[in-house]
Amino acid sequence: MLKEKLVRLAIGAAAFALSCANAKAATTITVAVTPTAATAIVDLVADFVNANPTYNVAVVGAPDSLSKDAIVAGGAAGPYDLLLAQSYLVPAGLKYLHPTLVSGDPFPFAKDTLVLYSTTVDISGGIPLQLQAFSLPDPATLDPYGVAAVQAMGAEYLYALSKKLPIKTADAGGSYARVEYMGTAYGFTGKSQICTAATGVEAYEPGSFHHEYVLGQNYVTDIVLAGIKIARTRSADQETALTAFVNFLTSAQAKALQDHCYKLPSAAQ
Repeated sequence: MLKEKLVRLAIGAAAFALSCANAKAATTITVAVTPTAATAIVDLVADFVNANPTYNVAVVGAPDSLSKDAIVAGGAAGPYDLLLAQSYLVPAGLKYLHPTLVSGDPFPFAKDTLVLYSTTVDISGGIPLQLQAFSLPDPATLDPYGVAAVQAMGAEYLYALSKKLPIKTADAGGSYARVEYMGTAYGFTGKSQICTAATGVEAYEPGSFHHEYVLGQNYVTDIVLAGIKIARTRSADQETALTAFVNFLTSAQAKALQDHCYKLPSAAQ
């Protein structure tokens, strides 16, 4: 799991590009993905290309805001066929502010769960009464994990602000990295960042601690990752490939998402 975490840290720090291609693939589509979900999507793309060897999917990881800027600047000649974002915020903004740049409506492809994580402090019962500096995705940017963390803390968050204890990060991966690599006592992140379940059993870093919050009890803003097709100029074969990939992503075949402890959108809470 440590190797996988190092990959996540690199993804969270900078944009990257990876082509999951079969040597004989002739039809390529390009997907922009939030760093929060990039590792899981790379795994899912590998499964998709394995099942559909005539398609090639290039995955580009970048923050949603940068992907949006590239889509708006590029128009029909833009770089992406599909945007997979950490929430509905950017896909919905593109739909309603730039309707000619998208095709169809935003759609959910995964759900995540808010967790508190630590490598040194037993926070299995939740955030300690004696607060220390902690990390969380910046709620001011409407990051879904940051918003959920503020809701989970309630008035305690205002107290923490008054003591200058919150360490705000760009996203859930950054908050995880503050704890795992930079000595922060604990931090709010997504379950997908700390958990694997490839064998059907959830596994966490040995010796680490986590506390899982419950939607509807501890926080009310669901963490739903959403995608939208981009109205890029495509060939008929590319359109077919894109449709096939979206169908795969939103179906029960999306096992790679569950392997990273995401829930499929249809899953009951």
